[in-house]
Amino acid sequence: MDTQRPRARSSLREPGTVGQGNPEARASCHESREGELPNAPVVIRLALARPAGPELRPAVHVKVSIQRKIAAGFAVAALLLALITGAALRNAFRFDDTFRWVDHTHAVLREVEQVLANLLIVQSAGRGFVLSGSEDVLAPLNQSRVELAAAMEQLRKLTADNPIQQERLRALAPVTERVVQAMEEQLQQRRATATVIGGEAPVLLRTQADVDRAREIIRAIRFEEQRLLAERMRAAQRTAHGTVTASVAATVVALLFVLASVWLVRRDFGERVRSEQALRQSQQMFKRLFDNAPDATVQVDQQGRIVRANRQIEALFGWERGELSGRRIDELLPPRFASRHSAHLAAYFVAPRTRPMGVGLELFGRRRDGSEFPVDIMLSPLETEQGMQALAVIRDVTERKRIDEQIRRLNLDLQLQNARLELVNNELEAFSYSVSHDLRAPLRHIDGFASLLAKHAAGTLDEKGQRFITIISDAARRMGRLIDDLLTFSRMGRAQLETMTVDQNQLITDVIRDNELDRDQRIEWQLEPLPAVRADPAMLRQVWFNLLGNAVKYSARAEPPRIEVGWRSDPENSASQVFFVRDNGVGFDMRYAAKLFGVFQRLHAESEFEGTGIGLANVRRIIMRHGGRVWAESTPGAGATFFFSLPVNATSSTGS
Repeated sequence: MDTQRPRARSSLREPGTVGQGNPEARASCHESREGELPNAPVVIRLALARPAGPELRPAVHVKVSIQRKIAAGFAVAALLLALITGAALRNAFRFDDTFRWVDHTHAVLREVEQVLANLLIVQSAGRGFVLSGSEDVLAPLNQSRVELAAAMEQLRKLTADNPIQQERLRALAPVTERVVQAMEEQLQQRRATATVIGGEAPVLLRTQADVDRAREIIRAIRFEEQRLLAERMRAAQRTAHGTVTASVAATVVALLFVLASVWLVRRDFGERVRSEQALRQSQQMFKRLFDNAPDATVQVDQQGRIVRANRQIEALFGWERGELSGRRIDELLPPRFASRHSAHLAAYFVAPRTRPMGVGLELFGRRRDGSEFPVDIMLSPLETEQGMQALAVIRDVTERKRIDEQIRRLNLDLQLQNARLELVNNELEAFSYSVSHDLRAPLRHIDGFASLLAKHAAGTLDEKGQRFITIISDAARRMGRLIDDLLTFSRMGRAQLETMTVDQNQLITDVIRDNELDRDQRIEWQLEPLPAVRADPAMLRQVWFNLLGNAVKYSARAEPPRIEVGWRSDPENSASQVFFVRDNGVGFDMRYAAKLFGVFQRLHAESEFEGTGIGLANVRRIIMRHGGRVWAESTPGAGATFFFSLPVNATSSTGS
């Protein structure tokens, strides 16, 4: 009853589409992975390309092309006829399927009418017996009960594929059973009492209600079947229309194709003479390119015999071209490669394509006098009338090998120099740490005893003596700060990086608070939200401490001091982000910017601004260890901006 069944059958008759692997695509991918010989001669490779376009086709190909087009025309015509025949058969099957379902619908309608008719007979016969008591009226009742059950069973089979109709039959079955059962009860009661029951008896009224309910259900079943019948008739009409349209279209296409084939054949006949002339020109061009190629080139057949050689072969191998014709290509190779080369050549012709020979191997050529030299060989397939052959482009790489060896030695020397430099740097750092550590105790003693001397001799020393003691203490403390900075600088070079996600906004807040950088209430702080980064938190804290401390120190004379912290994308490197600290302090001359990040380098006198000249060197060392860079921009009297970059892959989302 469901129209899905014919559609499912028609879809099963259509061929499935399963993706098939493309061998040419796989070969292309394989070829691209192997790569080509660097600096392969472009002229030769162009000369080896198969002639393209109708003006370069040889005459024999034109003949074959005409024959193929004629054959193709007949083949396409036959194919179109086959397609039309197939479409007609397919539509015939669909017509047969549709009409079968139409017959099926009529059968359902007949059984539905049979159920209703038998149900009404049961009701009428039962009423007649109840009212008259005559046994003669019971003969149709007994037969109708049997036919009613049979009709219901047949309906269940016919509508087995339609769940909606099945549901209606399940609702109809108890109704018919109640009608039959009620009639049986009244028959028994009538026989037992021999009393005439009025037509308005409750049992007869209930029976009439059941019959009316059965009529409603049967009416719904009949409506559904009539709807399906109309739908299937429309499908049959569409199929017929599609068949006619497809037949007309296929006929038109076949006619157009035949006309096109005739036109192409006439054109090919006209091109034959032009193709022969173009072939001769192409052969001459190929010969000139082959002979004048800058690299030695030989043409070899599948048996390994040399078909032709160009002029560069004479200069490279010492053979005359005429002498090489017909000889085996093995004679241009050292004897130790002969057997292996034969196997490689046979393997190449199994799947010929442009590629270097002996990838990953050291190849050598042999001159006529027996001397050997390193070579690179590029193989390219060449289709000829004698079958598939190969072109071998041979290049002497003696000079390249010499340069490669020289580069290798230079790299080795550079590695040794780097190792020595690293060793010296490690020794210098160790020395710096040792000296700085050993000097701290004597300096503490000098500062401590100077303080004791100032207290002990406070009453006996004059003003000049007191000033001398003050100078000693200040110098000792300044030397202590310098040693502390040296120790920090050494430690930052030796410490292991322990990276983690660092909230820079919180870090800057802690640096300002812990070091009381905001004790000058005049400072205007402009802190832009910064992204979190992956870094060593202790080292990054040292960077911000040095940069913010310098900004506070060098902007102290500004009115008011203003310090800005922000970030941006790196315009020179999309893989980095740039952070900066900007102040409106004294600034510096950009001519001396290169000295800023060196150890003990200062652009201002210590009497103007205190400091040891190690802080910015620490900043550069830390940032470089994180894979970034540092620089500064300034104008004297207009402040300075210090920048440092960190890789983007070390940053996360912007903090608040």
